[in-house]
Parts: sequence; structure tokens; C-alpha cells
Amino acid sequence: MSEFNGILTLTVFLPALAGLVILLVRPLHLEDRIIRWFAILSTVVTLVLTLVVFLAYDRDAGGVQFIDHLSWLSAETIKSSYLLGVDGLSAPLVLLTGLLGMAAAFASRNIELRVSEYFIWLLLLETAVMGVFVSLDLLLFFVFFEFEVIPMFMLISLWGSGRPRYSAMKFVLYTLAGGAFMFVGIFAVYLTGAVDTLTMVPVPELGIVGIADQIAGVDLIAPASLIFAFFLVAFAVKLPVWPLHNWLPDAHTDAPTAVSVMLAGVLLKMAGYGMIRINIGFFQETKGFTVHD
Repeated sequence: MSEFNGILTLTVFLPALAGLVILLVRPLHLEDRIIRWFAILSTVVTLVLTLVVFLAYDRDAGGVQFIDHLSWLSAETIKSSYLLGVDGLSAPLVLLTGLLGMAAAFASRNIELRVSEYFIWLLLLETAVMGVFVSLDLLLFFVFFEFEVIPMFMLISLWGSGRPRYSAMKFVLYTLAGGAFMFVGIFAVYLTGAVDTLTMVPVPELGIVGIADQIAGVDLIAPASLIFAFFLVAFAVKLPVWPLHNWLPDAHTDAPTAVSVMLAGVLLKMAGYGMIRINIGFFQETKGFTVHD
């Protein structure tokens, strides 16, 4: 069963589509001014879409709304799908991403070095962050969460100040280490033997049961507290939590101002969102979840 509202898919991928347009018109050697304002305009449209989603969200009904769902991995043992949606937790963060994405693009209007490339990476960064907040499939969430590393590395290393390459590489290494813990956590969820779909929250309209309901009251193959710890470390790196915070001062100091705005405004919030959505959402009802598991 599939459902496709479309507005979230458009909201997520519009910045990336605008970046693709900028890439395709590069041979035309358009003025930098045109590229800048086209990129800014695309973020304004994205902000309008996020505002529509936020205002149209039915708070009385609650639950997941604006669902986009397409099946793409349906094996005998596990199912993963393209599943987007917003609820009361993610809707404000989607709006915040749209607002700061526009602010970052507008703050970058004085960029002079490799203007096209800069805005391509900035727009891809907005797509990645937006995708994190609307992904309801755990594997899709992981893809967006890790893809954000690429545009951040390029933006810091090429347009940063101070020691940009050092700071960018430090950010990448810490983030990839955290991503490895998340991947192990996802694999451990699969190894529990209790999960047949990677949907993070229940979607009654599609008859989909969330991971939390699938593992609640089940004797898990892997200790629940160990799986919890894998995800916790992954998000603690990004949040960041001491002593895993060492990458943040360099990244903030050396990143371009607009990128630093995105870093402080929404990128760090991805980790807090992940902790609430996954660490709290998955394991609060799990059988035997104690520090002694």
C-alpha cells in the first residue's frame, strides 16, 4: 500500500534540484549575481513550503501527516521504504530548517570565490538536513544523516578560514565514527529478529507498525541497552556531548558564517532529534531494558 502527498518530497529535494540547475547552467557562464539570487529564491520557495506544512499540520489529529510512501526494499526478512512524514516533533524543525536555509543563502550573497559550487553545496546541505527531519524509515534517516557530511566538508574546506582543511577533516572523522556506531545500531536492530520493517513510528493509515511496537515485550537477541548505547554514542558525537565535542570549536570557528549558522541552528539539532526519535522512542517499552542487560 502506497500513499504520496508530494509536498514533503518537493520540500526536501527542491534545494537539491536548484543546485542541479546551477550545475547544468555553468557552461553558460552566467553572472554570479544571477546564481546568487536564483539560489536565494529557491530557499525562499522552500521556506514557503515548510511554512505551509507547519501551518497545515492538524495538531488536534496529531500523528504522522503529509505522508509520502513508496516501497523500494522488500526482502523476506526486512522491509525498508521511501517514507516521509511529519508529526508534532518534526514539523517545527522542518520550519526551522527552511528559515535558516534561507538565512544562510541570503548571508552568502557576498561570496566571490567559486560562487556556483558554493551554492550547490549549500543547497545540498539543506536537502540533507531536511531529509533527516522528515524521514520515517530508519535506513533512509541514516542516508540523509550521513550525506550531510559531504557538503559540510566541502563548504568548510574550500570557503572556510583559519585552518579550514584541518577543521573539515576533523569534522568528517568524528562524524564518520559516529555514523559507524549508528550503522551498527541499525544492524543490531535487524539482528533482534523481531523487526520486519524499519519504520521508526507507526503509520496506521498504511497499516505499518513502528519499530518500538515490534520490539516491545520481546526477548531481543542483542541486549536492548547495548543497541541503545550504539545510537546514543552516534548522536552524542553530533550533538556534541563531552568528551566527543572536540570537533565543534574548530568547525564553528573556521566555517563560513552562513555554514556556521546552519551548523548551530539545525545540524546539532539533528542529534537531539535522533535521541528523542530513536533512543527514547524505540526503547522506553522494551523488555529488559536496564543498565544490567
